[in-house]
Amino acid sequence: MAKVFNISALIVGMTTCQALAEQTVKAWPIGASYAEPTDRYDHNIMGRIQGWGRLEVDLAPCSTCRSGAVRVSLDQPQSRVFEDFAPRLWDITGDGVPEIVTVESDLSKGARLTVWEVTEGSLRRLATTAYLGTRHRWLAPVGAADFDRDGAIEIAYVEKPHLARVLRLVRLDRDQLMEVAFLGGVTNHAIGQEKVESLVRSCRGVPEIVALSADGQQVLAITWDSAGLKARQIGRASNRQIPAGLASC
Repeated sequence: MAKVFNISALIVGMTTCQALAEQTVKAWPIGASYAEPTDRYDHNIMGRIQGWGRLEVDLAPCSTCRSGAVRVSLDQPQSRVFEDFAPRLWDITGDGVPEIVTVESDLSKGARLTVWEVTEGSLRRLATTAYLGTRHRWLAPVGAADFDRDGAIEIAYVEKPHLARVLRLVRLDRDQLMEVAFLGGVTNHAIGQEKVESLVRSCRGVPEIVALSADGQQVLAITWDSAGLKARQIGRASNRQIPAGLASC
């Protein structure tokens, strides 16, 4: 169980990881979770799961260190919640250290995708997409990879998986997540489901997005090349879910 105290304690404890002795000290996220469930946002599309008021991140001196871990947290204002199943530790900047990717929802503006980093002992928004613009509009993350294999990481998510059903790929551009590709007719969630039905897999070294067709009946494998995003059917969904056998190549 991670201890909860100021980040300065982590800096003191970092000497326990000798691999960092001659490197710049940097806190490494090793776990993240949501806390403080709240009903102040009445969207209720995640089944029994409510929105969350707090993001908690466990930090250690290195990726394999567990002793000396500390926890930092961030509380949303009353006008926002984390409308999400779980935060994700994905390396978005390409420096080898994971950032934290979440879905935030504003009570009047709807959802946005947010990437957080740890700086000077606290969580800071590194970049976001724009809000979807209207309450009760949501997005569901899929995964992160170098989908076009140019050395930069993209994040894939489905915008309005119950309405518009558009797969979007965004890339870090200073303090924004800028769209670089999109494809319609894709979903990864049905109202009431308590997880997303999508993933990223690597087939022969090529990253593929596995998600569902707009009607939830077909499983799609989606790749990105110079001509854009392309989808092919790889099997039938089972009760709007991806069968285990289709999760790998």
